[in-house]
Amino acid sequence: MRWIQPIRVFTLIFSLAAVLSACGGGAKEAASPEPAQEAAEATAAEPSSADTAKENSESNAAEPASDATETLKELQDQYADKLGYIRIPLDDHPVRRVSEEGSKNINVANYSDTVVDMNAEVPIHANTQRLIDDAFPFFTTVQAPDVSYITWDEATNLERAMVKTLFISREGLLITEDAMNNKDYSSQSFQDSMDFFRVTAKFESMAPVAQHPYDITLSELYDKARKSWGELAAMDPEQDEAAFAEKYQTARTDANNAMGLLNILLSTNEEERMEQTYGK
Repeated sequence: MRWIQPIRVFTLIFSLAAVLSACGGGAKEAASPEPAQEAAEATAAEPSSADTAKENSESNAAEPASDATETLKELQDQYADKLGYIRIPLDDHPVRRVSEEGSKNINVANYSDTVVDMNAEVPIHANTQRLIDDAFPFFTTVQAPDVSYITWDEATNLERAMVKTLFISREGLLITEDAMNNKDYSSQSFQDSMDFFRVTAKFESMAPVAQHPYDITLSELYDKARKSWGELAAMDPEQDEAAFAEKYQTARTDANNAMGLLNILLSTNEEERMEQTYGK
């Protein structure tokens, strides 16, 4: 399963044509954060959908590898960048237990810029610079070259993670479509794609915590997409091709919605485009 190949771009569910206008602007300001290797070939074999469902039902038992409890201020003091985003390297326990001020509640949150297995604290896919170099332009200048975009350094952790994960999922969906058109589900690339979708759907596959108001919306769309990916991967296309094709359309639509929002959020005039696309 490679990401460099001449494949067509998905058509976004909403029309971006009316909102893709260049506008100057600067980096986003971080809101107070609330605690809350090549693609699929690098993904280890995953359990069945039944096993995944069982694991999801036992989600409360999951714990991060680093079990020390810290305050949000402590994390900000040690890891916040100039924009105010807490960015913890993958080799420094990015999944943290964070206590809320004035409360006994403890939240588990991923402060890296990658979707990780929350127990092992490792990426669910190969986290290479090559992937970033291919994926970031795709979701910015390739989609709308006349729009002004922020830099990789200015993107939130969640936006960075979605650049990588959605880019891989896009290829997986295109491989799936090819398999459906050819009625051939035996290829390794198709199996790799299904494995990747199973992994993303697992509870333990934790996306970065929201650190900007728009991160919340992006997280909601991603959660909806990965749920449909997991449902797609749990089906046997040879047993019921019609049902599989219907679920594929749902998975594709959900992915398109997340990818369309991501393109808007990576632009310097994100607020204007958000209003134009979704309304006030």
